[in-house]
Amino acid sequence: MITSRYGPRSVLRRLRLRLLPVPSQALGLAVLVAVLAAALVSGPLMVASAEQGAWQQERDRVGQNGLGSTFGSSTLVGRQVSAQSRIARIGELDDAVVASVADAGLNAPVSRATLNEAIFTASPHGFADVQLFFGTGAQDDVEIVAGAPSETGVLIPQELAQAAGVGPGQNLAVQGEHGDLATLQVSGVYTTPTLPLDPYWEGLGFLFLPTLTPLGELEYPPAAILASKQITLATALAVDEDVLVQWLVPIDDGTDIAGARTAADDFGRLQAAMADPESAVTQLIAAEAFPRPAPESALPTSLETVDRTVGLLSPPVRAVGIGGGAAALVLVGAWAGQRIRRREDELRSLITRGLSPARGAGQAATEALLPGALGLAVGGLVGWLLVRELGPAADLGPETLQRSLVALAAGGVAALAVVAGVTAARLARLDQIGRGPAAQLLGRVPWLAVTAAVTVVTAVPLVTGGSETERGFGVLTLVVPLLATVVVAGVVTAGLPLIGRRADARLRRLPPGAFLAARRVLAGQGAARLVVVTTALSLGLVVYAGALADSTARTIATKASVATGSDVVAPVARGASADGPIPAGAMVVGVENDATLVPGDRRADVLVVHPEQVADVVRWNDALADQPLDELMSALADYDGDRVPVVLAGGTSESALAATDGGLTLDFEYYTLPVDVVAQVDAFPGQGSRDALLVADWDRYLDALEAADRDPDLVLSRMVWARGEPGEVVDALATAGYVDTSTADVETAAEFAARPELNAQTWALSYLRAVALAAGVLGLVGLAMQAMAQQRRRTVAGLLLSRMGMSRGAADRASGLEIGLLAALGALVAAAVALPASALVLHLLDPVPTLPPGPLFATPWPTIAAVVVGVVLVTVLGATLVGRSARRATGGQVMRDAT
Repeated sequence: MITSRYGPRSVLRRLRLRLLPVPSQALGLAVLVAVLAAALVSGPLMVASAEQGAWQQERDRVGQNGLGSTFGSSTLVGRQVSAQSRIARIGELDDAVVASVADAGLNAPVSRATLNEAIFTASPHGFADVQLFFGTGAQDDVEIVAGAPSETGVLIPQELAQAAGVGPGQNLAVQGEHGDLATLQVSGVYTTPTLPLDPYWEGLGFLFLPTLTPLGELEYPPAAILASKQITLATALAVDEDVLVQWLVPIDDGTDIAGARTAADDFGRLQAAMADPESAVTQLIAAEAFPRPAPESALPTSLETVDRTVGLLSPPVRAVGIGGGAAALVLVGAWAGQRIRRREDELRSLITRGLSPARGAGQAATEALLPGALGLAVGGLVGWLLVRELGPAADLGPETLQRSLVALAAGGVAALAVVAGVTAARLARLDQIGRGPAAQLLGRVPWLAVTAAVTVVTAVPLVTGGSETERGFGVLTLVVPLLATVVVAGVVTAGLPLIGRRADARLRRLPPGAFLAARRVLAGQGAARLVVVTTALSLGLVVYAGALADSTARTIATKASVATGSDVVAPVARGASADGPIPAGAMVVGVENDATLVPGDRRADVLVVHPEQVADVVRWNDALADQPLDELMSALADYDGDRVPVVLAGGTSESALAATDGGLTLDFEYYTLPVDVVAQVDAFPGQGSRDALLVADWDRYLDALEAADRDPDLVLSRMVWARGEPGEVVDALATAGYVDTSTADVETAAEFAARPELNAQTWALSYLRAVALAAGVLGLVGLAMQAMAQQRRRTVAGLLLSRMGMSRGAADRASGLEIGLLAALGALVAAAVALPASALVLHLLDPVPTLPPGPLFATPWPTIAAVVVGVVLVTVLGATLVGRSARRATGGQVMRDAT
């Protein structure tokens, strides 16, 4: 049977040979291009993810109502003299505002209305204050225990129903402050909302929740009667009481950053539309002198926070992404050079038959098309999945996808250009005899010395810390450690031959496999040097990124504790009853600011604590002091002198301490207190600045205040420090009477950690860590591939060694030990350079330099363990692959290849 040479199978075979002549080489290029694509794509994706993540933090912190646009008006005019005409037309203003919001394409506003002053209702026990409230959908957001909502009736709280003796279907008489009466028909009874409030009532807690009076007593608000708009306005007319109206235009629940920016623009257009002289809102304002609604929203401020986070994050992420892409392109160029070396005989033959460098470059680019496209697709998908799953937020908009595709296309074009350029250059050199003048000149350049000089010059700003040195993570902090790694690895590999000559006698005592591996490594040939340098670079980046990320996380956590004291810090009103039990994991502290420490005249603040409770409340870091926390608190509690014992945070003049033996004086202008410094620390929780902080014992400090004729309740500002979730802590403290129900003044450690500069730095270092991990894996894989290539070049030598009596096992052990020694040497150089380098640049990464303590170094033990595991794995894998390749080689095959 005769098969046509032009059949479908033949065409496919020729096409495969043209596009994929060597599948194993194509697979290597696909992997490298995938790394290139992942590095280039992940940059814009990470920025977009950080933008969305910062927005989600702001959305959770501020709340949906706070991010919406709120504006209000009223019937008040002049000296709060009511006018019947304005009360009658306030409903028209509400309709006009609702129509303007609808015309602007925004969500339907939530209208709210209350009376300016509470009204009264008679009950069997006397008059009771009540407040009439209308809110769009309010009657649907309470728990009704009797009756049902109605447009013609009102909902009253259960307590008022019991006190007034009324229920559904009955009438409730109310009276204004001027004596005018109105009758309300009760349609239902509801249960008064308690903490935590439903999201609808966010910002309306004053209707239901008690507040603290200046004397510290709980004051409950008037009973809230929920009514429709018509009943609210009709009652206001009947009792001659002014009306306060408010509109909330909410943003969509769960809106993304793009939707938030659109909403901000829409809010601006809404304000302009309502200010139009021809608008119904403006005409009503002109006719009835209503106060003009002035929209207020936290949305612009939140968007500024998001933009600041992105602005701080973009440069380092861009630098890391471009650096990773450049490194991948270098590897692509190395692949192109390796392709030429493996096919050198074939290419020399083609050159003699007229193959030009340009045509050879075109063929190389054609062969790279298919694996390059595959690598781009896989790398882009992997980069997208990793950022989506591990980044700050999973929601990545379509605009980000477009930018990523552009970066992907640029990376593909660059990879093809590198393959073509390297191929053309190498083919041109193949046609030459000897080395050209340029190559000879470059060969005489002492590259190690040049690199060392560049490293020293570049590192000077890091060491000196000049004012012009860029702060934060940037190009300088990334390049210097890599240059230092190259220099150290170059010096180490350059010294290997010297070590080999001096240790030759001892090496000969080793078993054959170990001796052969040691001799190969200590020979310090070009391949071994290149392997050590590249392995040290890749693993050094892993250790460096891990050290910076762990150190930054430790620094931020410690600064958050120092800045806020504990998870939640809530102020206590002066004179508050605080008669309930304080929650577990909480304590009351006292604060007194603006004192002068004498001698030395240094400004200082005072923090008064209960020493036995501190350890259960603060989040202590041992780096803050040379002594453990329990020893510091014991020094306060066990003090038996006649002064106030204090722990000094922030330091003062050592000469002043030495001259007074720790006995200092706190000067508050109108009185002074003698203190005795029993211990010193670098910083202490609650120290909000770099001013000195004196941590004093509660009982001893209050006794000293009384001795100075000062009332502690008037002098000390009290706060509650507590661990736990802010909402739960505030609810428990409010129930115990320590704080108001409003959380406006509550500070949390989480809010501090969510600052833009902290988010940007944390996310940038996480991105560096991910890229470094990919580089580390690629470096170890490259080491294994280099071992395979080296084995192919040593095939003849391996056969000769086997003829000379070396067993297959000894040869395998030699190969595995060689791989392990090279990998271990690279890992040691990486750790030896990366750890000091990270400690050197850490001062540039202080996210809040105005707050103590300084940057805290953390040894990245998990990262180091991962590097060790990687070295072991690549040693085992490389030895297995090399051994398998060696067993496949036969003497006959070697002779055929040689001919």
